[in-house]
Amino acid sequence: MGRILKLLGIVVGAVVVLFVAVLLAIGLLVDPNDYKDEITVAVARATGRELTLTGDLDLALFPTVRIAVGEASLSNAPGFGAQPFARIASAELAVAILPLLSRRIEVDEARLSGLELNLARDAQGRNNWQDLGGAQAPADQAPAPEPDGGGANISLDAGAIEIENARVTWTDAMAGTRWELTDFDLEAEGFGPDRAFPLEMSFALAGEDVNVRVTSAMRAQISLADNAYRLTDLDVQIAGTGPGWPGGAGQAELRLAALAANLNDETLSLEGLELDALGLGVSGNLEGRQLLSNLALSGDVTIAPFNPRDLLQAFEIVLETADPEVLSRASASAEFVYDANQMGLRNMRLMLDDSELSGEVGMRGEQLRFDLAVNDINVDRYLPPPAEGEQAPAEDEGEGSLDEVDLPLDALRTLNAQGRLAFERAQFIGLTLTGASFALNARDGRVSLVPQAMLYGGQYSGEITLEVQADAARATLVQQLENVDMLPLGRDLLDSEMVSGTGSLTLDLASTGSNLGQMRRDLDGDVSFTLRDGAWEGFDLWYELRRAKALFDRAPQPERPEGPRRTPFSVVSATGVVQDAILTNRDLTGTLPFMTITGAGTANLLDDTLSFDLVARFVDGPALQSDPAMVDLAGQELPLKVGGTIAEPSVLPDFAALVRSRVQSEVRDRVEEQRSAVQEEVEQEREEIRERVRDRLRGILER
Repeated sequence: MGRILKLLGIVVGAVVVLFVAVLLAIGLLVDPNDYKDEITVAVARATGRELTLTGDLDLALFPTVRIAVGEASLSNAPGFGAQPFARIASAELAVAILPLLSRRIEVDEARLSGLELNLARDAQGRNNWQDLGGAQAPADQAPAPEPDGGGANISLDAGAIEIENARVTWTDAMAGTRWELTDFDLEAEGFGPDRAFPLEMSFALAGEDVNVRVTSAMRAQISLADNAYRLTDLDVQIAGTGPGWPGGAGQAELRLAALAANLNDETLSLEGLELDALGLGVSGNLEGRQLLSNLALSGDVTIAPFNPRDLLQAFEIVLETADPEVLSRASASAEFVYDANQMGLRNMRLMLDDSELSGEVGMRGEQLRFDLAVNDINVDRYLPPPAEGEQAPAEDEGEGSLDEVDLPLDALRTLNAQGRLAFERAQFIGLTLTGASFALNARDGRVSLVPQAMLYGGQYSGEITLEVQADAARATLVQQLENVDMLPLGRDLLDSEMVSGTGSLTLDLASTGSNLGQMRRDLDGDVSFTLRDGAWEGFDLWYELRRAKALFDRAPQPERPEGPRRTPFSVVSATGVVQDAILTNRDLTGTLPFMTITGAGTANLLDDTLSFDLVARFVDGPALQSDPAMVDLAGQELPLKVGGTIAEPSVLPDFAALVRSRVQSEVRDRVEEQRSAVQEEVEQEREEIRERVRDRLRGILER
């Protein structure tokens, strides 16, 4: 038995020595450069392109089968210039010898150096690789039968794979862009299916206005049997420069715990994503299904606290706000979904300064849908500051001007949206809303916003519609305020506590413009309001009238009552027509304890100035009877001039008219008295004359 084994060993050794000798003989006797012409002809037949082998071909058969190619190039497609489609400086492939004995190919090393690939698309949309199919075999020509025994068993194991100094350019004549990838290096050691191997890669990418340098390291694993791929411990470093990079220059880092994809199962899993860029720290996870048939993705993302102003500055965005302290803190988290029917964010939570927004937003088909809620926000702090020359009220520092807000006409024209935005508490144009909600419907250039809110003990409702036209939008506003407490409303809206009571207001207005200031100047429509059971705070009209009466009568001045100065009223109402932001009123009426008021005038809705001519008629009653000096005014009329602003109105009684009326009345009375006295004297003289005439007649008759 031992002799047999020894004999077999000698035979195997002889075969191996003979095989090696044959390989050495082939390497010494066969020069692959003799076959360059045949190779170029074969490539031309297969691709339709010209292959130029400038460098030498090298074949070595021991200790590994080594095939090397020197400088070579492949011509470009017709119409894409004279530069080659592809060029290499050198390529080398080394295959282990002994596995060849069992018809297996195992790669020891694969190296490619100096690859240049020029990809292009012309102005007509043709690219320079779509013709690489070359000449096709005749349809009736059957493929050559495979030799007995089948093909070789190719193993994808490789001791090392290396690509160095590769360059790829992409020129797009249709888009007018050019991108260039340079210094591409790739190195993998211990490459093989079903085992993890280290992989390193680096490159530079340059476009029209940005340059990026990328280096990465990871461990990769490939399972060909399952068509599965896995990356772990991924670390990518990115350095960017140029006008297209936010801030002109910066660094970014991407880390990934694991990325796994199975193309047979059409699944994808991404775990432990971390991205640090532009001052943002982003982390998240991702799951994918039906990757190649009906893609569906889900996952979560978290953005660590950051400074929004720093991010805006990185993008060279200057955003001025009424309060420069806002936009200083933000963070976010959300779950996201994507499939053929929808994409969006759920369980969203966005923190901005002191406010929190939560809810969901997404696209369903072509429609944006949302359901969002804000806990507490002062919108006025985020508005643009007042324009130059526009004075902000001293008490309202930190609040902006709506007049500076331009309408996003292009976005509104294409907006297709439906949703609801709710506020637990919000301040807007000075008003404080609670329990507010805004329902939005937008489609085909028409936007409808339906607001509802609790407002200072009352209710606010209505509808705002926008219809986008060529270069402007037409807005209609139908608004109602019902049973609103006027004192806090005036304090917040006008910085005034002049009027108390319960108020109701109805607006039916329309305007056209491209920004809110222009639309405010062009307001037209109808207005009506009613105030009940309130008072004009800070002004005691009853006392001022008594004081004026005392001056007129040259009587002692009455004492001013203790307590706050106020003028109570039971009701004040008016309607009006608005044209170019000027409200014209013809029917203002008011009822006070001691008089009724009627009149007409105008209110400028741009600067809030008032100009009203009123007539007050004194009404007999307990108030008038409480001062004997005023009793005789019952039924008399007193003109009133109202000026100033809505926030600070002024009411001036027209005492000159009152004096003229009293003088005219006294003159009439005196004239009447004198006329009566004269008439009485005339009648008396007539009677005396008649008596004398009668006496004479009597004397004559008696004779």
